[in-house]
Amino acid sequence: MRWLLCGSSPTPVARRVIPAVGVSLVLALFGTAFLVLAPEIPGPGWVRGAYVMFVVVVLKLPLIAILWWMIARNREWPHAKPTWLPPEQAEILAYLENESQRAALMPDSVERLEYLSQEAWHVADRLEGNAKVDALTVALRIDLIRERARRERSEH
Repeated sequence: MRWLLCGSSPTPVARRVIPAVGVSLVLALFGTAFLVLAPEIPGPGWVRGAYVMFVVVVLKLPLIAILWWMIARNREWPHAKPTWLPPEQAEILAYLENESQRAALMPDSVERLEYLSQEAWHVADRLEGNAKVDALTVALRIDLIRERARRERSEH
């Protein structure tokens, strides 16, 4: 399943996932239509039973397998440390830093920066190694911007 949906990438790739889900969804829809025809099949009951099993296994199981794999590969549970890949960590930190720069120009900058500061410290608490140093740097930069915004607000 990983080869089908990820290829050489560590995470699922949209250009692989969308066609796979699309094909399996079409198969599942045909499976539903074919299950409606099951009572019309002539012969003993085991023939109808075999027909139903064939339809379910061959036409519906691919969609179930893809969805189950996508759900099962996400091992994050509430209150557990997240397992961010390095590109995800960099993306989160860049987002927080960019948003803090943008928020500094807004009239409610102090409140926005307070929230971004909390998020940055939350991220820093959950990382280790060099990523933690980067996250702490971002959190401290946001705190500096927030303090500057507080001073500017009190001067006006």
